[in-house]
Amino acid sequence: MKRFNKILIFTLILLIVQACGTGQSAFNKGNYYDATIKAVKKLRTKPDSKKSLALIQKSYPLALEYHRQRIDALGASNHPDKFIQIVDTYKLMNNMADEITRCPAALNVLKPVVYYHDQLKKAEQMAIIEQFNSASNLIKTENVDDARVAYQKLKWVKEVSPAFSDIDRQIAIAKDLATFKTIVVHLPEAYTNYKIDSRVFYNVLFDQLAKSGTEFKRFYKPDLAEELQIAPHHIVEVQFIEFSIDALHEKINTKSYQNDSVNIGSYTDKEGHEYPVKGSVKAAVEITEREVMAKGIVSITIKDYQTGDIIQNRKYPGDYIWRNRWATFNGDERALPNDILQLTREKQNMPPSPQDMFMLVSQPILANATSYLKSYYNKR
Repeated sequence: MKRFNKILIFTLILLIVQACGTGQSAFNKGNYYDATIKAVKKLRTKPDSKKSLALIQKSYPLALEYHRQRIDALGASNHPDKFIQIVDTYKLMNNMADEITRCPAALNVLKPVVYYHDQLKKAEQMAIIEQFNSASNLIKTENVDDARVAYQKLKWVKEVSPAFSDIDRQIAIAKDLATFKTIVVHLPEAYTNYKIDSRVFYNVLFDQLAKSGTEFKRFYKPDLAEELQIAPHHIVEVQFIEFSIDALHEKINTKSYQNDSVNIGSYTDKEGHEYPVKGSVKAAVEITEREVMAKGIVSITIKDYQTGDIIQNRKYPGDYIWRNRWATFNGDERALPNDILQLTREKQNMPPSPQDMFMLVSQPILANATSYLKSYYNKR
């Protein structure tokens, strides 16, 4: 127990030394803000830490001076986001004051702490106009990436000044321009050998894409896109360009089985004891195997809506083999192995319909095509 207590004490001391060292390390690198915050956190757990008290008396004034100089430099610059950066800087300075105020040990050696509420309010008023005008210019480019930046700027304006003129309409415009829109189109099958409905495949693929949509990524079916008057960025065409079903293949095998250790009767000795009689039993088996293979290929074409140019075209093949296996026999079923006996209980079945075969073929195709499209549009 004493050994455990010693280890625990040593560990606590080590953590304290590391915490203090971390603050000093930040100070040595010129990161006076982090040094101040870490020293405050240390003083909350150990108010009499001489190292932390000494550190915070050096780091806090230097942090204030550094951020004041940064604000002056930004104010004199032509940086397009200078006022929002000044706002962020004042928030850091006020946060230091809050942290120190809530730590008696730190407050005792740093009175008075400095708040910049009035300066922050004035900077926010300038930043609101700056960010709104910047967002308006970005919206004019009608570029997706620019619109996404504009959307974030306008959201900030809305948060700081909810009643700012025209803010809600501008946010809606920015969000619409920031959203990458894709219309997914079903094209009729490029073959007439079988009467199938490939829309089932298309609907499942579309549903999975729609579920993968995000705030700035949307997929539409043509009818809804027309109703909403959507001007998309891309058109995705989904078309089965091949589907075939091979002829039925049948194979029949015959085999004989014998079991030499089967109870075929019993006998009783003179003393009345009964004993089993072992003997051989035989059976002739006819095993029938039927196979039908279906194949399909779907074409996924991504086109630029404005130019009609093909951006990507991929083809995804798939196949499925339907099997039916059963057996009949003559003789004693006790001669049959378990797997063959199970086959004798199977029945002859008819192959699935073309539509059912199509659905079975389309399952692996669907997984590959959907994975490709999701991966492609995750980058948009």
